[in-house]
Amino acid sequence: MKLQLPLSLARPLAFAAVTTRLLMGIFLDLPWLYNAGWIAALGAILLCAPLGMLADRAARACRGGGIAEALEERGGRAVARPVFALLSLVCIYETAVTSRVLSNTVRHVALAEASAISLLLPLLLAAMLCACLGGQAIGGAARIWVRVMPVLMLIVLLLQFRSFRPAWLTPLLGPGANVLASGTVSASGWLSMAALPWLCADREESGAKQRGALGTLAAIGIFSAAVLALLAMMAPPSVRTDLTRTYQLDKLLANGRVTQTAQLPLILLWYNGLLFNVTADLFFAAKLLQLTFPRLDGRLAVLLSGVVSGAVAMLGWAEQRMVVSYARWLFAVVGILMLALFAAPLRKGGKRACVH
Repeated sequence: MKLQLPLSLARPLAFAAVTTRLLMGIFLDLPWLYNAGWIAALGAILLCAPLGMLADRAARACRGGGIAEALEERGGRAVARPVFALLSLVCIYETAVTSRVLSNTVRHVALAEASAISLLLPLLLAAMLCACLGGQAIGGAARIWVRVMPVLMLIVLLLQFRSFRPAWLTPLLGPGANVLASGTVSASGWLSMAALPWLCADREESGAKQRGALGTLAAIGIFSAAVLALLAMMAPPSVRTDLTRTYQLDKLLANGRVTQTAQLPLILLWYNGLLFNVTADLFFAAKLLQLTFPRLDGRLAVLLSGVVSGAVAMLGWAEQRMVVSYARWLFAVVGILMLALFAAPLRKGGKRACVH
């Protein structure tokens, strides 16, 4: 079984998954940005723009078939397969991080303690089952979700319109320019994951409507910045030392100003976004693992990725402190790997680089 993702579905899948990851990263793991998280999201667009242009150029150069396979054929296995392996490890870790946050959210909302295995196991089993259905199923579901999401957002906005306080967006730079710059680099790492669908996609000959990676990166960043600005206007900055994920989750879902009516669409947005994020990261981890070892069956690749992700989450390697340290280097790692993969083939032959 070969895991496949049509290029026409890369955009909705990237938007559904990476938007949640960017919001989760900035709001939960970078709470010391206070009310300036939305600026970090906008700054991430500028840093990730060259990566989006590279992904677009590679997708245009390939007339048919898998983009990653075509790049490997031109650039050579010695370069491509180590890149695929390292990107697969990044996706496995991202799956573990999001799974841990989702399980903690379930525990928080249920107001009850539960073992980590009882929360993680059903989640990862469901994600593995969905990933085995292939990129067309996941991408098709993401396309529907991207259309439903604005409706839920509109409901939240209408219900909470009187609660927004624009004055809470000041001071504009939050904790200061240096801290904001560091947070922007971390946010760029999460946003750079939006280029993976274009790398893992298969170009279609049917002339299906296909959107570029650069425009999708910009749309994700702008939408995330708007949501973060609205969240900042919902509650004043919390200047305290113990800004944990649990504290931030409580502030997000039930901060004392959110009405009970508005909690349902907020919870739907949060949970569905996290589910798409877990499933997409697991799918990309398995797809990149299969690109590294082409004879590996897709179902086995999904199983291996899910088991390793679960182990990482269970061992506590996906908690806030470790994620913050890892996020500082994520943009540089993904950028260098993508540059190594895209640059050589495009430099050697333009459109001919990806033609068999």
